[in-house]
Amino acid sequence: MRATWAVLAVVVMASSARAEENPAAREVMSHMTRGARNTRVGDWVTYRFDGGAGGQRVYYWRMAVVGEEKDKQGRDAVWVEMEAGTHPAMKSPLMQMRMLVAREGEQIQYDAISRLYVGNPTDRPQEYSQEALDHVLKKMGQEAKDDKLPHPDEDKEPLPVGLKPVLRSKKESRVMTLAGTVSAVQLELVVKKTVVKRMWISREIPLMQLAKMEIPGIAHSMEVAEYGVDAKPRMVLPPPSAPKVRLEYADSVFPNLPDMDAPQDAAPEEASP
Repeated sequence: MRATWAVLAVVVMASSARAEENPAAREVMSHMTRGARNTRVGDWVTYRFDGGAGGQRVYYWRMAVVGEEKDKQGRDAVWVEMEAGTHPAMKSPLMQMRMLVAREGEQIQYDAISRLYVGNPTDRPQEYSQEALDHVLKKMGQEAKDDKLPHPDEDKEPLPVGLKPVLRSKKESRVMTLAGTVSAVQLELVVKKTVVKRMWISREIPLMQLAKMEIPGIAHSMEVAEYGVDAKPRMVLPPPSAPKVRLEYADSVFPNLPDMDAPQDAAPEEASP
């Protein structure tokens, strides 16, 4: 999940007050305000991840909004399904998740998950108990914090001259992707003269607004492969009376997706029962 939260951090940053201070964030905001539409039920997007090794470490990740209802706190919320596998059409997926996520207006609050189901090739989907869900959310929140792009005002200790990461942008342009050509703004995270991470943010791509991501140093990449507006629920949910995942099994059942920022030896691991 680390790559996912890293991308979300970029998008959130661009919509915050910092957009007034950061030229790169201002460029993203300017791009997004020219025709970006709000997320709706039915939106979906599939990404292709390449972990290097001549294409031997390729897998796909799909995200879709498949329903809406009120959550336990009475907030407007949407059901978001995620799948990962080695086939773009998610034949025999290695992982499935379905979560109820609150939204404010039309913006999905990815840190406000109130229900969670997880399935894998060997076990039927199970819902997480509240204790297990709280544990997973705490873990995911820490990963998001670790991946968050640094801001000069947040540095506890000054970094040596030249080592402070700099986020820079280019003007909106047309970019080719596996899903076709889209308008996008290129962002680069640079340390000294080295590009650590390169991203293309596009208002045309639903949900995450990410067209591409590259990590040149380790030859890893992520690129939109398909997207659309006709998503339907695909996870077969267990009956309400089915046992839930308990706290002691939360980590073993929760899928361990590869981290884009680190070398990978394989596609996503199959979750343990």
